[in-house]
This record gives sequence, C-alpha cells and structure tokens, in this order.
Amino acid sequence: MVQFTAEQELENNLIKQLISGISQWTYRDDLHTEDELWENFRKKLEANNKDVLNSVPLTEQEFRQIQNQLQFPNFYEAARWLSGENGIAKVQVQREDAALGTIRLRVINRQDVAGGSSSYEVINQFKSNKRSLDDNDRRFDVTLLINGLPMIHIELKNRAHPYMDAFRQIRKYLKEGKFTGIYSTLQMFVVTNGTETRYIASAVDTKLNEQFLTKWVDHENEPVNDYLAFAQDVLSIPMAHKMVTQYTVIDNSRKSLILLRPYQIHAVEAVKQASMQAKSGYVWHTTGSGKTLTSYKVARNLLQIPSIQKTIFIVDRRDLDQQTTASFLSYSENDVIDIDETNSVNDLIKKLLSDDRTVVVTTIQKLNYVMKRFADKEGTKRYEKMTQLKLAFVVDECHRAVSPQKKREIEAFFRQSLWYGFTGTPIFVENKKSVLGDLPQTTEQQYGECLHQYTVKEAIHDQAVLGFQVEYKATFAENTLDKIIEESHPQKTI
Repeated sequence: MVQFTAEQELENNLIKQLISGISQWTYRDDLHTEDELWENFRKKLEANNKDVLNSVPLTEQEFRQIQNQLQFPNFYEAARWLSGENGIAKVQVQREDAALGTIRLRVINRQDVAGGSSSYEVINQFKSNKRSLDDNDRRFDVTLLINGLPMIHIELKNRAHPYMDAFRQIRKYLKEGKFTGIYSTLQMFVVTNGTETRYIASAVDTKLNEQFLTKWVDHENEPVNDYLAFAQDVLSIPMAHKMVTQYTVIDNSRKSLILLRPYQIHAVEAVKQASMQAKSGYVWHTTGSGKTLTSYKVARNLLQIPSIQKTIFIVDRRDLDQQTTASFLSYSENDVIDIDETNSVNDLIKKLLSDDRTVVVTTIQKLNYVMKRFADKEGTKRYEKMTQLKLAFVVDECHRAVSPQKKREIEAFFRQSLWYGFTGTPIFVENKKSVLGDLPQTTEQQYGECLHQYTVKEAIHDQAVLGFQVEYKATFAENTLDKIIEESHPQKTI
C-alpha cells in the first residue's frame, strides 16, 4: 500500500523551508486567534510610527478606528488601499486628545523589501471560530504576514489528494465568510498537494476562477511544481513582498486584482536589470499572452530605477484610442501614471519638462510634433532640459509603432534614452526587412538583444493561449479525385 506524507508533515516542512537559511521569515507559534493577530499588528504599527505618535501610544478607541479601516468588504478594496499614497499604505487616526489632532500612520511600504520597516512572519493553524449556529470552526494551514497583516494564504493537501481539493477548500472558506476581519487584507492564495502547486490572486468565492490558477516557471520557462521549490522561488523574501506589491495590477474596470504570470514577472525583471546596466533590448512574448499588461508593468517598474526620470510608453496611433488606452486607464486608476491625451502636444511637452517621475503614454506622431517645436530652440534652457532627459521608451508592437528611421531620429533628439520593444513576431536575419542605407533590418539590430522570450509553444503548453485546431478541408470529393486519377493513369490500380 502506498504511504503518503501526512498533511501536518507537509505543513511543518513548508514552515522549515520558509524560515531556513538567510530567509527574513520568522515563525510565530504564539499567534492563533484574531485577537492575537490584531495585538501583534498593533505593536508593529506603533514601533514603525514612533515619530508620528510622538511617544503617545494608541488608545483602545484609536486602535478601533484603525481596525475599522482595515476590515475591507472585498480583496479588491484591500488592494486599492495597499497601493497607498506614493507607494505607502496608511491609516488615519483622530486622536482622543484633541490637542494631538489627526495623524496618518504608515502600515506597509510597497518598495521597502527585506529591511527597514518591513517584518515577515509565518503562522499556522489559525483558529477561525464559528459565528453562527450554521457555521463551523475552521483551522487555516499556513499564512504569511507582512507587518502583521495577512498577505498570502497557503492551503495544503497531502499527495493522496489533487491540489484542486485545496483550491475547493479555500473557496469553501470564502463562501463561509472566513477570510474577513484582519484576513480581509489577503492578496494571494497558494494551493498545493506537495507535488503540484499553483497560485492565484485573492477574490471572492464567485470570482475565484480555477482558470486563473497559475503554475510557476523559472527563467528558462521550466515548471516548478514541488511545493518546497515553489516556496524557495516565490515565497522567499524579497520575492513574496514583490508578489503582493509590485507584481499585482488592480483592474479598475473589472474591480479585481491581477497577479502577473511568471513569464511576465521574468520579463519585468529582465528589463529592469538591463536598464540598470544602461542596456536596451526587446521582449518576445507571443500574441495573446498579455503583452499589454506586461509592458504596463515594465513601464511602471522602470521608475524604480533612480537614473530614469520618465518612462514613455509608445503605442501605434490606431491603438491609442482603443484597447491599449482603455486597459492602461483601468490599470493606472490606483497607480502613479499619467495617460497623455491624444489631442494635446502642449500637455505632452509640459509633462516631459515637469519634475514628476511618471509614465506617459503617447504616439510617435505626438513625439514628432514635440521635436519639430524644439527644432529652432537649440541653445535654450528648455531645449537642453528636454534633450538631456533620461528616458526609457517602452514600445508596444514595436515594429508597427516605430519605424527604424523614426527611432533613429528620436534617439538623436533624446540623447540619453533606453529602448524596450515588445513583439509577438520578432524579425530575424532569415526574414529581415529591406531598408534604406544602414538602417536596422532585424529586431535585435533595432532594439538590442532579446531580454526574455515566451513563445507560442510555451504559451500553448501553459494554456496561456488557445492551441491550434487543425482541420483538413478537401478541395475535391473523394470519388471525384479517384476518377481523375483513373483517367490520368489508366494502367494503375487504386
């Protein structure tokens, strides 16, 4: 008879993996109830805001104000709060002593990874008590806390069960209203049976769609299924912090939270690394794999590089007033990003010359008008400031949106620019274009080396896009074809 590892042993092994080595995770075996979690959060909040509290601890009434603010109606609203003010999620408190006024306390810094004010704790066997006669007591498997707030929940089953049983368990908890109170801040679920592991963005039970369960793959697009290997790749610090702060997108139109897929995350990181080395390049992601979402995150995350003043996202004029801008507007609703209106070159100039570190979405045609406006202003302060801007250009559909000739002209004007092209159909030497003079003929010549690739073969395997349906369509009826062959070759037997 086959012996399967007990679920409790899987849980213990996972915790051991999380807290081992140079990990920032700390195991807290003293936190099992909601009251204990709130008290733990309170201590961290006060410790991180000594300067704001000015040595006056929070009263019970003041802390209840905070608890009320952190009990969200759904995970989407929690994500909106987590996006924060300039990347810092805060709570507001009206102090009981009127002389102390109203204060705002820092809770989580999206960029503060593995140090500073961020703390990382692991708890297990949290007791969710029943709240009505029809309810049941529940015990959660493993939860990861950032600054005392639950951010990632992991549900385990042993290898005798499919990982989907863990997924169904989470959906049952959601239906029962278990992930409420302090647990309403969750941003990510992980389900595993030890052998197969998946992750998914937090959502209410009616929107938690199994189609969005995602398998992790490494930089070479090789699957990572084992739960301990997954924990090492995805749940270690700083990766876990990034997963719930930097690799999430709030979709305002659908009122939902999106977690990037692994190939999107690897592309974001590859571009970021290239930019830190002042290198340009291109990303080859097959059509239908979410290039717009990936390029949005690339454009946004490039602003984390201190040497980059602005990111310019270039789209083809035909796309600007359609899907791309609609998606960007939806994604950027809770983010620090500007969408350039298509009818105002003056507004584009104003944004380029401002000191704000933002992303601007525009077209080649608009940039062309900007360059024409400054053509006769050489030697002026505005001209020098414009041409010396340290810009990162992100180009969706990079061959359609920007011609080799136009890219060269823009590079001559914006002298300190980096370029990152996105394409589903790169041009290689074998299918290179015919161009004038010494203009680039391939994607690599135009943008630089391929920084990350995710081909249609890999996308079909991951079910990120639909596969091909091949059907044979005959141009002749079978008996007609036989008759033609007989008449052509009367000596042959069919």
